[in-house]
Amino acid sequence: MSVVSLALFKKHVRADDFADDDEYLEHLLETAEISVINATNSTVQELTDDNAGEFPTPLKHAIMMLAGHWYNQRESVSTVQMHEVPDALQALVKPYRKLVDDASRENEI
Repeated sequence: MSVVSLALFKKHVRADDFADDDEYLEHLLETAEISVINATNSTVQELTDDNAGEFPTPLKHAIMMLAGHWYNQRESVSTVQMHEVPDALQALVKPYRKLVDDASRENEI
């Protein structure tokens, strides 16, 4: 399930005027979506249910930021020192992070 459309992501990375990278962009979106959702310790269903039936917009943006970074920086090393935008990705994800597994608390007295 793709929570961010390819068309919106292509606008985000300014690749909306060509289709040569579409397959790669879809791959980046899928990988970033998995990474962001895993960082919340929740499922897509839980995130959607907790947000009135919609996937949270801040998490959609976090997915686009992460995938956009990977699109721009395709290798794991660089000859140039890069700096992370302070807390940008974490600021979007942290409010949705589940800290306790609710299922494990059901058996507590």
